[in-house]
Amino acid sequence: MQPFFHASRPGAAGRFLVCCVAFLATAVCGAGAMAQPAAQRGSGGGGPPGPTAVPDERQASNLAVIPIKEEISALTVSSFLRRLHLAEQGGADAVVIELDTPGGEVLAVQEICNAIRESPIANSIAWVHPRAYSGGAIIALACREIVASSSAVMGDALPISIDQLSRLRELPPAERQKITAPLLAEVVGSARLRGWDEYVVQGFVALGVELWWVRDKATGQEMAVNEAEYRMLFDGNPPRTRPLLMAAPGSSGVPTTPVGPDHGSAAGGKGSGPDNFHPAGPALAALAVDPLEIGHESTRRTISEADRDRFELVGYLCSGDGPLILNAGELAMLGFASNKGPTGAVEPIQTDADLMKFMGAKNIRRLEPSWSEWVVRAMTHNWVRGILIVVFLIALFMELSHPGIGLPGAIAAIALVALLAPPALVGLANWWEIGAIVVGIILIGLELFVIPGFGVPGILGLLLLFGGLLGTFVADSPGSLFPDSSGAHSDMLYGLVTIMLSTATALVGMYFIGKHFGSIPLLGGLVLKSVSGESGEDGEFLAEIPVGGKQLPKTGALGVAVSTLRPSGRVEIGNAVVDAVADFGIIEAGSRVRVVSASDFRIVVSEDPEPAPGREGNA
Repeated sequence: MQPFFHASRPGAAGRFLVCCVAFLATAVCGAGAMAQPAAQRGSGGGGPPGPTAVPDERQASNLAVIPIKEEISALTVSSFLRRLHLAEQGGADAVVIELDTPGGEVLAVQEICNAIRESPIANSIAWVHPRAYSGGAIIALACREIVASSSAVMGDALPISIDQLSRLRELPPAERQKITAPLLAEVVGSARLRGWDEYVVQGFVALGVELWWVRDKATGQEMAVNEAEYRMLFDGNPPRTRPLLMAAPGSSGVPTTPVGPDHGSAAGGKGSGPDNFHPAGPALAALAVDPLEIGHESTRRTISEADRDRFELVGYLCSGDGPLILNAGELAMLGFASNKGPTGAVEPIQTDADLMKFMGAKNIRRLEPSWSEWVVRAMTHNWVRGILIVVFLIALFMELSHPGIGLPGAIAAIALVALLAPPALVGLANWWEIGAIVVGIILIGLELFVIPGFGVPGILGLLLLFGGLLGTFVADSPGSLFPDSSGAHSDMLYGLVTIMLSTATALVGMYFIGKHFGSIPLLGGLVLKSVSGESGEDGEFLAEIPVGGKQLPKTGALGVAVSTLRPSGRVEIGNAVVDAVADFGIIEAGSRVRVVSASDFRIVVSEDPEPAPGREGNA
């Protein structure tokens, strides 16, 4: 932030001179601040990065950091793509995705992974700071390198399902396999492209991945092998105690039965071509993983009987009972974390200054989500949308039952805009849904103010209103594109539950507001009072029960328009002034009117052809 300069208040010429000097000094200070390394300008590291040897493929002068610190959704995708495009257009040499996320939607995660791989900025780094669970781990694997903070954890990308009450739902085996197959293709493709261990990455997203960690005695190369490969390399049964890696609690969706010595194959089971999927264990062999989705040839070393004396066992890696979760040290041990020292231990990256030193960068720029993206995220939360529906319905009820007040109508309009505008920005609301809501409100208004009774326009208006609101809950995404898709079913059910709960809440609010309108602070001042100063019955609409009487006006009763009805206004019937609406068109002030209908929420009048004696021109 640039410094501010303050001065006393001299004359006009003096003030102008002081302003010029302050501007010049500010510009000089700003130029000096811009010339400093970013680490000296509040990056939190304390001092410029020292000289260090940085590999050419890692070195970057201009570093863009894109944080993902929320549950990953379609909103995250649009925000990430915007910031990635900004980094590309701004001349960034490398992009760092700072991950602190519990994961999120599968399709959203895959879109972000594709954007990272297809970006012209090939130098991509995932910064696990401090957690990259589920979809966050998959995004990290899509990057060229991974770096970790001291408390980093990464893994547990097992696909799960959440019901409408945000509770975990057990996936049936067939459904789990259908979801797991593309995730395996995703992580295996990243492993082949980036050089991760092809077997270990499968343990992030699937159960039944039982592995052993071995080392080539000659080269020091370490890799994971399955049971069939272990039996090629060593005699006896493989050890199954004290695994090197911990795993999250598993699920019963995929079998984890150990394979015997005659099961499996050195290539991992299914397929021998370089583009085929090589399952890490027999439990994954039944999954229909499309090699075209993997997109890269396997570079994994093929284990055979000829390698029997070349490898030594490091340890039992994982049991496969649950998805893998790796801490910073384990990320370094398995070759995922690049920020490790000569001893193999992680040299944690905690600050932007550490990151600049690791990358050999001169400039760093954080690309945070914009305020509008945060607003859209908050406004599209289902709880917020439910509250907006309640406010909209109650305000609309107040405006329709007391036409002419204006304030409830304005509140209803604001709530409707807040309800529709944010979803429209992220593809949750299309033009037809917005149009259906608007047309529905118009039809309801016509039914109430123009067409007597309640018939086809009113019913059609309600159907369009609630149908349009329901449509805004269904995301315009690949998983919800067609009405019979599982994503559309889930979105529609959640929307239906939200709308029903909101409508029920609004009806309760309408009842109490209608019962105690006159006694509610602020609202009581909007009620039309009697010309004689008397008050109506406590707890009832004064616009519905004429002041000075205990009954609604009878159909056919005559009165005088006190104000112009456009179509709502005020009429005097007997000794009371009440709110009313014109049956058709506009009724000028002073006109004689006749009651067409009277209900608890509305009095409808029509212009009587006979003039009102003694009231012509009375406003």
